[in-house]
Amino acid sequence: MAGTTWAQIAPPPKAPTTEEAVPSGRVAGQSVFFSPSGEVFKSPLSEAYPTALWFSGADTDQDGALSREEFLADALRFFAVVDVDGNKIISSQENSRYEQELAPEILGFSPLVKQPTYRKRENDKATEPWTQAYQARIQGAAQFSLINEPQPIRAADRNFDFRVTEDEWIKATTARFNLLDRNKDGKLTLDELPKTPLQIGLEARAAERAKQQRKGK
Repeated sequence: MAGTTWAQIAPPPKAPTTEEAVPSGRVAGQSVFFSPSGEVFKSPLSEAYPTALWFSGADTDQDGALSREEFLADALRFFAVVDVDGNKIISSQENSRYEQELAPEILGFSPLVKQPTYRKRENDKATEPWTQAYQARIQGAAQFSLINEPQPIRAADRNFDFRVTEDEWIKATTARFNLLDRNKDGKLTLDELPKTPLQIGLEARAAERAKQQRKGK
């Protein structure tokens, strides 16, 4: 992903803490969440995983559910954050600014995210990874997101012209809502949403640490 002319989403709307005054790309010591549109939210490990931060902000009527309208409004709000010049188009330069300056986590890999293992092909006695069946890595924003999209802005570029129009963004947002609305009731609740790969990794590590502590007693 580094080396492309594209960028990724934008920073959380809340002001950064003193510790995070400059985006550092650090994942260790904190929870990281990318919203379906790619907006970054962070919280200390001692607090709830930050999916709830995004959800609460997007749920403008605070009824505990995100309607299609709220989901779209949140996505368009973030589109405007990334669209620095306000021309209703996210350019490659605006994407690059995000990826390099505002969300450097997208360029790295979290060791807590469990990656797919190689599967040997049938009757294949070789053990080298390059002789075995290919499996895509979980990378970029997908490590911290509800949806497996390594680069959510680029994923919205339907005609591959290295820019995203507001119309393309709306279409991508509609597709994302439909994907997350698993029971097809036209709304999203927090308990309906899947866990992110990082969230699963954090919970697995906490469980293992608790197990080791019990053994040590």
